[in-house]
Amino acid sequence: MTSSNDSADEHCLADGFLKFFSQEWMSHIVFSLARHGPLRFGALRRQLPPRISARVLSARLKALEAAGYVERHDLSGRVLHVEYSLTASGRAVDAALAGSEQLLSGGARQEPR
Repeated sequence: MTSSNDSADEHCLADGFLKFFSQEWMSHIVFSLARHGPLRFGALRRQLPPRISARVLSARLKALEAAGYVERHDLSGRVLHVEYSLTASGRAVDAALAGSEQLLSGGARQEPR
């Protein structure tokens, strides 16, 4: 038999995921990297709405990297630069977001009975 406190301790497995991706710009970043492939910081920023600051973009990329959705590649050469790309998990998130867009656009809407 479970007590009422046990049910209060349970949580939806998607809760943390949804909170993480509900942060401003997260889905935009995943979308841009999925559509344009690996991008340098400046090129990625140009793909996003102009309201995102470099500081916020940097923070979001670090969070996405720490969570395993984005990889940061240090490329050496004559000029050192960094590129960002999606991991397999990041591509899975993009697919899930694309599916939710179809759902929200009315593709799966039904009137309640």
